[in-house]
Amino acid sequence: MIRPTRGLLAALLPLTLLAAPVAAQTKVAYVDTRKILQEMPGRNQVEARYRTEVEALQSREKTMVDSLNAMVAAFEKDSATLTPAQRTERFTKLQEFDGRYRDTLQVLQNEAQQKQGEMMQPLFDQIKIALEDVRRAEGVAMIFDMGAQANPVVAMDKNLDLSDKVIAKLRTMPTAVPAAAPAPAARPATPAATPAPARPSGPVTQPAGVRRP
Repeated sequence: MIRPTRGLLAALLPLTLLAAPVAAQTKVAYVDTRKILQEMPGRNQVEARYRTEVEALQSREKTMVDSLNAMVAAFEKDSATLTPAQRTERFTKLQEFDGRYRDTLQVLQNEAQQKQGEMMQPLFDQIKIALEDVRRAEGVAMIFDMGAQANPVVAMDKNLDLSDKVIAKLRTMPTAVPAAAPAPAARPATPAATPAPARPSGPVTQPAGVRRP
Protein backbone atom coordinates (compact mmCIF):
# COMPACT_ATOMS: atom_id res chain seq x y z
CA MET A 1 0.00 0.00 0.00
CA ILE A 2 1.23 3.45 -0.84
CA ARG A 3 2.31 5.39 2.18
CA PRO A 4 2.55 9.04 2.41
CA THR A 5 5.96 10.66 2.46
CA ARG A 6 7.67 10.80 5.92
CA GLY A 7 8.67 14.08 7.61
CA LEU A 8 6.78 16.80 5.75
CA LEU A 9 8.13 19.37 8.21
CA ALA A 10 11.65 18.59 7.05
CA ALA A 11 10.92 21.03 4.24
CA LEU A 12 10.67 23.74 6.88
CA LEU A 13 14.02 23.05 8.50
CA PRO A 14 15.75 25.84 6.53
CA LEU A 15 13.40 28.15 8.44
CA THR A 16 14.93 27.16 11.76
CA LEU A 17 17.03 30.30 11.65
CA LEU A 18 15.72 33.46 10.01
CA ALA A 19 18.58 35.85 10.51
CA ALA A 20 18.53 39.64 10.51
CA PRO A 21 21.37 42.08 11.18
CA VAL A 22 22.34 41.41 14.78
CA ALA A 23 22.10 44.43 17.07
CA ALA A 24 24.21 44.96 20.15
CA GLN A 25 21.58 43.10 22.19
CA THR A 26 20.28 40.21 20.09
CA LYS A 27 16.56 39.53 20.48
CA VAL A 28 15.43 36.00 19.69
CA ALA A 29 12.12 34.14 19.67
CA TYR A 30 10.79 30.75 18.64
CA VAL A 31 7.86 29.04 16.94
CA ASP A 32 6.54 25.50 16.67
CA THR A 33 6.07 24.83 12.97
CA ARG A 34 4.10 21.66 13.77
CA LYS A 35 1.44 23.77 15.46
CA ILE A 36 1.54 26.38 12.71
CA LEU A 37 1.08 23.81 9.96
CA GLN A 38 -1.70 22.08 11.93
CA GLU A 39 -3.72 25.27 12.37
CA MET A 40 -2.98 27.23 9.21
CA PRO A 41 -5.82 27.95 6.77
CA GLY A 42 -6.00 25.77 3.71
CA ARG A 43 -4.29 22.74 5.21
CA ASN A 44 -7.45 20.62 5.37
CA GLN A 45 -8.28 21.36 1.73
CA VAL A 46 -4.76 20.43 0.63
CA GLU A 47 -4.86 17.19 2.60
CA ALA A 48 -8.28 16.28 1.18
CA ARG A 49 -7.02 16.82 -2.35
CA TYR A 50 -3.91 14.78 -1.60
CA ARG A 51 -6.03 11.90 -0.27
CA THR A 52 -8.01 11.94 -3.52
CA GLU A 53 -4.81 11.75 -5.56
CA VAL A 54 -3.44 8.91 -3.41
CA GLU A 55 -6.68 6.94 -3.68
CA ALA A 56 -6.34 7.07 -7.48
CA LEU A 57 -2.79 5.72 -7.23
CA GLN A 58 -3.89 3.02 -4.80
CA SER A 59 -6.62 1.97 -7.25
CA ARG A 60 -3.97 1.42 -9.92
CA GLU A 61 -1.91 -0.60 -7.46
CA LYS A 62 -4.92 -2.73 -6.49
CA THR A 63 -5.58 -3.59 -10.14
CA MET A 64 -2.10 -5.07 -10.43
CA VAL A 65 -2.33 -6.84 -7.06
CA ASP A 66 -5.61 -8.47 -8.05
CA SER A 67 -4.17 -9.57 -11.40
CA LEU A 68 -1.07 -11.04 -9.78
CA ASN A 69 -3.07 -12.87 -7.13
CA ALA A 70 -5.37 -14.29 -9.81
CA MET A 71 -2.39 -15.53 -11.82
CA VAL A 72 -0.79 -17.17 -8.77
CA ALA A 73 -4.09 -18.83 -7.79
CA ALA A 74 -4.63 -20.11 -11.35
CA PHE A 75 -1.09 -21.49 -11.47
CA GLU A 76 -1.53 -23.33 -8.18
CA LYS A 77 -4.88 -24.71 -9.33
CA ASP A 78 -3.61 -25.88 -12.73
CA SER A 79 -0.14 -27.02 -11.72
CA ALA A 80 -1.06 -30.70 -11.30
CA THR A 81 -2.32 -30.87 -14.89
CA LEU A 82 0.50 -28.97 -16.61
CA THR A 83 3.41 -30.52 -18.43
CA PRO A 84 6.88 -29.48 -17.24
CA ALA A 85 7.25 -27.21 -20.27
CA GLN A 86 3.89 -25.57 -19.67
CA ARG A 87 4.63 -25.19 -15.99
CA THR A 88 7.94 -23.51 -16.76
CA GLU A 89 6.27 -21.15 -19.24
CA ARG A 90 3.51 -20.18 -16.80
CA PHE A 91 5.98 -19.72 -13.98
CA THR A 92 8.22 -17.51 -16.14
CA LYS A 93 5.25 -15.30 -16.97
CA LEU A 94 4.40 -15.10 -13.28
CA GLN A 95 7.93 -13.95 -12.47
CA GLU A 96 7.84 -11.37 -15.24
CA PHE A 97 4.51 -10.01 -14.04
CA ASP A 98 5.78 -9.96 -10.44
CA GLY A 99 8.79 -7.91 -11.54
CA ARG A 100 6.64 -5.45 -13.48
CA TYR A 101 4.30 -5.14 -10.51
CA ARG A 102 7.14 -4.24 -8.14
CA ASP A 103 8.63 -1.77 -10.62
CA THR A 104 5.24 -0.12 -11.07
CA LEU A 105 4.67 -0.02 -7.31
CA GLN A 106 7.92 1.93 -6.90
CA VAL A 107 6.79 4.35 -9.60
CA LEU A 108 3.45 4.86 -7.82
CA GLN A 109 5.16 5.46 -4.47
CA ASN A 110 7.48 8.03 -6.03
CA GLU A 111 4.51 9.69 -7.70
CA ALA A 112 2.67 9.89 -4.36
CA GLN A 113 5.69 11.52 -2.71
CA GLN A 114 6.02 14.01 -5.55
CA LYS A 115 2.34 14.94 -5.36
CA GLN A 116 2.59 15.39 -1.60
CA GLY A 117 5.54 17.74 -1.95
CA GLU A 118 3.88 19.74 -4.72
CA MET A 119 0.65 20.16 -2.76
CA MET A 120 2.31 21.12 0.52
CA GLN A 121 4.79 23.57 -1.02
CA PRO A 122 2.33 26.51 -1.18
CA LEU A 123 1.70 26.08 2.57
CA PHE A 124 5.43 26.06 3.28
CA ASP A 125 5.91 29.17 1.15
CA GLN A 126 3.22 31.03 3.08
CA ILE A 127 4.69 30.00 6.42
CA LYS A 128 8.07 31.29 5.30
CA ILE A 129 6.58 34.68 4.37
CA ALA A 130 4.58 34.89 7.61
CA LEU A 131 7.65 34.02 9.71
CA GLU A 132 9.67 36.80 8.11
CA ASP A 133 6.84 39.33 8.48
CA VAL A 134 6.38 38.50 12.16
CA ARG A 135 10.12 38.53 12.77
CA ARG A 136 10.36 42.05 11.40
CA ALA A 137 7.24 43.25 13.21
CA GLU A 138 8.54 41.91 16.53
CA GLY A 139 12.04 43.23 15.95
CA VAL A 140 13.74 39.91 16.58
CA ALA A 141 17.00 38.83 15.01
CA MET A 142 16.35 35.09 14.95
CA ILE A 143 13.43 32.71 15.19
CA PHE A 144 14.12 29.14 16.29
CA ASP A 145 11.88 26.25 15.29
CA MET A 146 10.95 24.27 18.40
CA GLY A 147 9.11 21.81 16.16
CA ALA A 148 12.19 20.78 14.21
CA GLN A 149 13.21 17.14 14.55
CA ALA A 150 16.80 18.05 15.41
CA ASN A 151 15.84 20.83 17.84
CA PRO A 152 18.57 21.06 20.54
CA VAL A 153 16.66 23.44 22.85
CA VAL A 154 15.38 21.76 26.03
CA ALA A 155 13.75 24.77 27.74
CA MET A 156 12.46 28.15 26.57
CA ASP A 157 10.54 31.14 27.94
CA LYS A 158 6.95 30.75 26.70
CA ASN A 159 6.71 34.52 26.33
CA LEU A 160 9.09 34.20 23.39
CA ASP A 161 6.72 31.89 21.49
CA LEU A 162 5.53 33.63 18.29
CA SER A 163 3.57 30.65 16.94
CA ASP A 164 0.15 32.20 17.55
CA LYS A 165 1.23 35.47 15.93
CA VAL A 166 2.45 33.59 12.86
CA ILE A 167 -0.87 31.71 12.69
CA ALA A 168 -2.76 35.00 13.02
CA LYS A 169 -0.66 36.45 10.21
CA LEU A 170 -1.39 33.43 8.01
CA ARG A 171 -5.12 33.95 8.56
CA THR A 172 -4.84 37.40 6.99
CA MET A 173 -3.16 36.00 3.87
CA PRO A 174 -4.92 34.45 0.85
CA THR A 175 -5.53 30.75 1.37
CA ALA A 176 -2.69 28.71 -0.11
CA VAL A 177 -3.77 26.37 -2.88
CA PRO A 178 -1.70 23.79 -4.73
CA ALA A 179 -0.65 24.59 -8.27
CA ALA A 180 -2.80 23.09 -11.00
CA ALA A 181 -1.85 19.49 -11.57
CA PRO A 182 0.35 19.07 -14.67
CA ALA A 183 -0.70 16.80 -17.48
CA PRO A 184 -0.03 13.21 -16.41
CA ALA A 185 3.21 11.73 -17.66
CA ALA A 186 3.28 8.49 -19.55
CA ARG A 187 2.63 5.70 -17.09
CA PRO A 188 3.82 2.13 -17.25
CA ALA A 189 0.99 0.05 -18.60
CA THR A 190 -0.68 -2.24 -16.10
CA PRO A 191 -0.02 -5.75 -17.38
CA ALA A 192 -3.05 -7.91 -17.86
CA ALA A 193 -3.25 -11.38 -16.41
CA THR A 194 -2.17 -14.11 -18.83
CA PRO A 195 -4.99 -16.55 -19.71
CA ALA A 196 -4.44 -20.05 -18.40
CA PRO A 197 -3.46 -22.59 -21.08
CA ALA A 198 -4.98 -26.04 -21.53
CA ARG A 199 -4.43 -28.60 -18.77
CA PRO A 200 -2.50 -31.71 -19.81
CA SER A 201 -1.22 -34.08 -17.12
CA GLY A 202 2.05 -33.63 -15.20
CA PRO A 203 3.56 -33.51 -11.69
CA VAL A 204 2.88 -30.68 -9.21
CA THR A 205 5.49 -27.93 -8.73
CA GLN A 206 4.92 -25.24 -6.09
CA PRO A 207 5.67 -21.75 -7.53
CA ALA A 208 8.73 -20.32 -5.78
CA GLY A 209 10.11 -16.84 -6.21
CA VAL A 210 6.73 -15.22 -6.76
CA ARG A 211 5.25 -13.59 -3.70
CA ARG A 212 1.67 -12.64 -3.21
CA PRO A 213 1.51 -8.86 -2.62
